[in-house]
Amino acid sequence: MKKHYFGKLLSVFMTAFALAFITNTPVAAADTPDYRMQVSPSFAEIEEMQPGKSYDGVFKVQNTGGKDLDYAITITPYSVKDDKYALDSDTETAYTQMKDWITLSQDSGKLSPNDAEEIKYTIRVPQDAPAGGQYALINIRLVQENDSNSGATITANKQIGFRLLGEIEGNTRRTGKVTEQNIPSILFNPPISATSVVENTGNTHITASYVLRVFPLFSNEEVYTNEDSPYEVTVLPETSRYNSISWDDAPHLGIFRVEQTVTIADDTQTIKKTVFLCPIWLIFIILLIIFCVIFWIFSRIKNRNR
Repeated sequence: MKKHYFGKLLSVFMTAFALAFITNTPVAAADTPDYRMQVSPSFAEIEEMQPGKSYDGVFKVQNTGGKDLDYAITITPYSVKDDKYALDSDTETAYTQMKDWITLSQDSGKLSPNDAEEIKYTIRVPQDAPAGGQYALINIRLVQENDSNSGATITANKQIGFRLLGEIEGNTRRTGKVTEQNIPSILFNPPISATSVVENTGNTHITASYVLRVFPLFSNEEVYTNEDSPYEVTVLPETSRYNSISWDDAPHLGIFRVEQTVTIADDTQTIKKTVFLCPIWLIFIILLIIFCVIFWIFSRIKNRNR
């Protein structure tokens, strides 16, 4: 009787605990932030630009937040710092001269919530512009957050960018190479991933594409591939770019044959690896079992000798 009563009490306690946990689980609110901007499109690519000619374009700045905002626009170089492609908007190179060729219809503005404004730009290519790629970044920066209730004005650092990728006609070189590829042979957790580094050895931007294919160990039927829509990135001239591509829905346990094919310019390279995917706790249990079996065998041998 006591055991039956204790079981009921435990059941009630566990149910109450579960209900309390469910009730108190925080739910992410979908509230609109006070200050948020968006630029559309995020970049423009202009090919076959001719020295001495002008090119016009437009992009849109949107206020997707809940309060009025003021913004300012500046033009900086568009470059990168390392093969992880960290943005560098300070360093000027032979490929960032375009920042001095751009004029804007306005360099500041004010937007109400859900309001948008079109910004026109003109690129005037000088007669002596060098052949090859030219890159600039148009920065839209939130300069004030106006709180109508308190009357306070707070300086903000929120910023979005509109990239301009141009190519001047002339002696352009579209060359590149794959310098590194790697697929880990042992993984303790998904996803299954492959990494690579490519180098643009030319003088204009080019595209690198990545295809990942995964097969079971003893089958040629793909369990994952992105062949129909290869992952693509832009690689700026005279830079190297690191990339990682993965199968995010990989199981936690299995042995697979993994292939990655990387293409940049005329260089295509493929790497193949057998990948063992296993949780580390399972490896520990297997090793423990092996140790116990070995210990038992030695104990049996020792007892027999006695």
